[in-house]
Amino acid sequence: MFRSLTLSRLFCRAACLAALGLLCAGQALAASSSVFCDRKVDLTAEQKNQLLNFTAVVKDQLQKSGDDMAIISRSGIDLDRFKIRYSHAGLTLKNSANTPWAVRQLYYGCDEEKPSIYDQGLSGFLIDHDNTSVPYVSLVFIPPPMGPALEKAATDNKTALSVLGQQYSANAYPFSTQFQNCNQWLLEVLAYAWGHIESTGDYRADAQKWLKDNNYQPSNIDVKHRYIVWASHFVPLISNSDHPPENVDHNLYQVSMPASVEAFVKNQVPQATRVELCMNKGKIVIHRGWEMIADDCVPGDGDEVLTAN
Repeated sequence: MFRSLTLSRLFCRAACLAALGLLCAGQALAASSSVFCDRKVDLTAEQKNQLLNFTAVVKDQLQKSGDDMAIISRSGIDLDRFKIRYSHAGLTLKNSANTPWAVRQLYYGCDEEKPSIYDQGLSGFLIDHDNTSVPYVSLVFIPPPMGPALEKAATDNKTALSVLGQQYSANAYPFSTQFQNCNQWLLEVLAYAWGHIESTGDYRADAQKWLKDNNYQPSNIDVKHRYIVWASHFVPLISNSDHPPENVDHNLYQVSMPASVEAFVKNQVPQATRVELCMNKGKIVIHRGWEMIADDCVPGDGDEVLTAN
């Protein structure tokens, strides 16, 4: 299923360990997905204006790239306790049927209680985030022939839907078809784009086999406290059942996160390039390269700094 996504709706808010982030913050969670679906972005007029300006700068970088597509990752959930900056990745497409540079992504529909594929305008994608944190965005540009191949696979409805999982879990194990999270869907599309896979009919399993054969390394997340692992039995949208028992015993989740997606792309396509942007205290920092911008959006040597207002 494909739909256009409006700002008021939650997409992948629970994705990529949001549930774990809430648990570590000590907030109580009811055993219902409504704990994620009822959250709405509450921005002041000034915050909205700054984020719209930030979006314009991101779009300018996309336009200047000369490419028709980029892998885009954003912050949005405070996962600093896990040393994770980016929680959610998708594909931003210049020629999207929705609007130029709309982001194609996996979306967990809270009303439907199932995952779907959605196209969301870039402004909505960037504004719909946790406004208590510094917004960061990462763009990875992939040269031909790999970049156009990924764009073709992602915009082909048959491919995009063939690897769409039936059940969603924020901490889905990358080498199991029981669950899927947003970043894992992107990787499985990538597998079909680059792997020339002759499917056996189990499209997701075939994609995961190609990823494993090509040394895809998921992010290792040490949740440190056993009660978080235990709480998965009661918290919606996270699970233990798909993870290797030895990992669960050691409070370890292996999960597809934007960092592992980017690392895999860099390994597969050494010519790929990366631009990272962030905004803090009225300033926008633009950094080119695979190194991360310093915490708190502190610019480094050679970084470009713009006024956010």
